[in-house]
Amino acid sequence: MKNRQFEIMVYLLKVKKTTHRELASRFEVSLKTIQRDIDQLSMLGVPIICKQGNQGGIYLTENYKLDTSFFTNQDLHVITFALSMFDSVSSKKKKSEVLNKLALISPESIQLYENDAEEYFVVDLVDEEIDLSKEIYRQINICLDEEIKLEITFNGEKYEIAPISYVLRKTGLFLYAFEKDYWLIKIDEIEKANILKKEFERAFLPFKNNDQVIFK
Repeated sequence: MKNRQFEIMVYLLKVKKTTHRELASRFEVSLKTIQRDIDQLSMLGVPIICKQGNQGGIYLTENYKLDTSFFTNQDLHVITFALSMFDSVSSKKKKSEVLNKLALISPESIQLYENDAEEYFVVDLVDEEIDLSKEIYRQINICLDEEIKLEITFNGEKYEIAPISYVLRKTGLFLYAFEKDYWLIKIDEIEKANILKKEFERAFLPFKNNDQVIFK
């Protein structure tokens, strides 16, 4: 589940009913992306109802709440350790913010897992922390979600690329992308970026299965 999908669930629990358009505006994505999120949540077993018309909207079934029937203790344990890993590489910390929300489900377990993560889980992956709040990451995330191309300026030249995934290496965070070949681009070295209105089909070779990647 993506963080945005979890946020949609929390928002629905708060406001009770909303619309595709309101969610798209709130989370700054397209209606198509919101529909994909709703479909994915439904596939995961979240009882989301979508009705059309004046009395319609998007809402959760009555009396639904997040509890351990949705997140098991093992799920919460994994999420806590994953957030610790995120905070270890990012200059903008998010663990406390997310754990405060998860504590609504199982406060005792979350406190225990957080203590475990701080005491027993040390991550030493990157030489410098990464500022994931930079505009370039927002643009990449939009292109990944919407499956649209990104124009980048790199080494003084412009290229139209299809972003495929992030790749974390000890030397920093890279973008695995396709231009005419598969590229691995260090994101901090992208000089300028512009989101294009050009869609692409996500039918690329995964990075871990590709031995023909060109390091840019």
